Formats: sequence, C-alpha cells, structure tokens
Amino acid sequence: MIGFDGLGDRPSAVLGGKTPLEDAKKPFIDWLASLGAQGVIDPVSPGVIPGSDTAHLAIFGLDPFKVYPGRGPFEAIGAGAELNPGDIAFRGNFATVDEKFVVIDRRAGRSEYGLDKLVDSLNKGVGEIEGYKVEFYRAAEHRLAVVLRGVGLSDRIGDTDPGVEGERVRVSAPLDNDPSSKRTADLVNKLTEEISRVLREHGVNKERVEMGLRPANIVLLRGAGKMPRLRKIYELERIHIERAGAVSATALIKGVTKLLGFHVVHPPGATGGLNTDVHAKVRAAVEMLDRGYDLVYLHFKGTDTASHDRKPREKRSFIEKCDSALSEVLRDFMDRAVIAITGDHTTSSTIGQHTSDPVPLLVYSEGMFQDMLGRFSERTARLGAIGRIRGSDLIYLLTDLAERQEKFGA
Repeated sequence: MIGFDGLGDRPSAVLGGKTPLEDAKKPFIDWLASLGAQGVIDPVSPGVIPGSDTAHLAIFGLDPFKVYPGRGPFEAIGAGAELNPGDIAFRGNFATVDEKFVVIDRRAGRSEYGLDKLVDSLNKGVGEIEGYKVEFYRAAEHRLAVVLRGVGLSDRIGDTDPGVEGERVRVSAPLDNDPSSKRTADLVNKLTEEISRVLREHGVNKERVEMGLRPANIVLLRGAGKMPRLRKIYELERIHIERAGAVSATALIKGVTKLLGFHVVHPPGATGGLNTDVHAKVRAAVEMLDRGYDLVYLHFKGTDTASHDRKPREKRSFIEKCDSALSEVLRDFMDRAVIAITGDHTTSSTIGQHTSDPVPLLVYSEGMFQDMLGRFSERTARLGAIGRIRGSDLIYLLTDLAERQEKFGA
C-alpha cells in the first residue's frame, strides 16, 4: 500500500483548473491505472475532516470514533519514546514568538538548523516540573514530541498552540472539572515558561538570527493524549496478516503503525519533507516485500507538506518524483502483489488545510476487473468501478484481493 499524505486536492487556478495529481506527469501510475480500478475513500466518514492520525487508524481497520486517544502518543512513539500507562504525550512545534509571546511563525521558518541541540538543551534544562518528569524527542523537520510522566495526570487539557500566526501562545486550560486536569494544565503552562527560558537566549538561536533564520524560541504543544492499547493489524477479524511493515520518516505515522503492530523502517535520507530520498524509501519497501512481509505500507509526506505551504506546483513535482522511483521496481511485483495507491486525507494546496473531500484510490491486482480509466486523479477516481468506500473498508478490500481474508458468515 502506497500512501501519499494529503494526496487529494481541489482544482487549482495556478495549474489551469487541474489538481496537482491530475496535472502531474506520472506515466507509471497512469499505466497502472489502465490495468486496475479506481474509487474514492472517505477516510473517516463523509463530511468529516480527518487528521493524519484518525485517517490512518481507519485505513488500517479501526474505528477512530471509538479508539482515538489524541495525536500526542502517536507522535511520541514515532519519535522514539517508550510510553507507559498514564503518561501524557504531546505533539510539539518549534516556533517563533515575539517578546509578548505572539506567534510569528508556527514552524520557525521550517529550518532544522540546530534543532537537535535545542532538544538536548531542553532535556537537560527542563527535565522535571514539580516532581513530574519531562522528556523531549526530536521528530521530522520543525516537529518534536513532549512526554509528561507521573501519577495523576490527565489528557483533558487544551493546547498552547493557537493554530495560526498573529495570536499569543495560549494558556492551557482544563477541559473538564477533574482536579487532575487542572493540575496537568498548570504543569503545562509552567513548562511553557521553562521552555521559553531555555530557548530565548540559546546560542543556537543567536546563530539562527545571524544567519537570517527565525529563532526557534518556543515549543507549541497540542494533541495531548494518554498511552492507548490499540488492536494490532494481525488481530483484525477474519484477516490473515502475520507480518506488516511500514516505511516512513514522519513521527506521527511511525507512531501509529508501530502501535498497530507494524515493523517500522526509517531509511537514511528519508526526511518526511519534499527533500526526502524517495528512492531509499522505495528500496526499503521492496526489501520488506522480498523478506516475505504480508503487508507493506510505504508513506510519502511531501505531498502534504507542499499543500500546507500552498505550493501546488511543488506538490505536482513531488508526485512526479515518486512516480519515477516507483516505476523502477514495482513492475517486478505485479504478478504477486496487490498494489494500492491512495492518501490519508485531502489537503487543499489553495487554502493550505485539510478538507473533507474524499481521497482518490487506485488498486491493481492481477486478474481483477479493470475500469480502464487510464489516468489517476481525483476526477477519474470519482468515475471508477470501486465507487465510494470508507477508510475502514480498504484493508478488507485489499485482503480479499490478496486471498488473506476469511468468509463472514456460513
């Protein structure tokens, strides 16, 4: 399964009314479309705007309305944390604020310069808040994960990330009347102050400013969640998957798939951005197939990055780069693998946000019915033979084609 993060899009005036996927020169994927069938997926449910976490839970067979714990634990596990029951994990962004804590740039210019050193300094300088242990884990690009450990913590607290530039860093507030929620919100607010103290005059940030880069002088926190116990991919009803592997450089996706029982690989050169080594990621996926994995998930983040930055041309170019890398190896597996190409959600490169639009899906399996549409895009996918399905239907569709599913009923 090949997942392009934020693959779906809306027609772009910059591209003459086409989407990046529709306008991309992708001869291999379009050739595959001439041999397979297309459809569209509502990752969570029609009309619901999904996050990458809830969408991935769904496409791997779970109901996110019932099991979603918040994004923080996924991000933390993907970044290398080992979480215990009761631990609270957050997603974090290195960001730039002014002296009044107004957010100037939520991603600190997307520059990674010196961020490893800043994470080390935070772990040394803010290792504890009022007896509760604090840990920081570097993730891809400007992202990091933050973990609070201790007894009596709650994930029912608000974010400090305002979500937009031009507003002050938020004061975390309890979301219910439980004393543990107030305690945790107070801890988070004190943590924000301590983070600012460590980063404000850090030598790395002085260097960044001298280089013309924005300082990474705050960490914005969001998506608090407790460590969950989720059903593994090999525990799904009627499905026979013993070994599943995932290739990703994105902490969130690594965390989700690891929790679901995948063996996760982060190849050298894979960054989770537009500059990722797509060939290294494809090679890693092929190695897993050669080693007999029943399911391999190959994740590309660059499409989503370009969309959020409102860069439809860059999104188109990234799709073209991935098509070239995929064409070099996937032909060798066409007689023995089910191949699916889709996304976890739609991200509009015009407005820079996720939308509830369904995501295009392309499936190839030797001997399946073909719809012979010939090109893969949001427009053609709406005409495809697969029709419109939910995200949680996908794993069952693919395991049926792979002859890895039991009959339901007598």
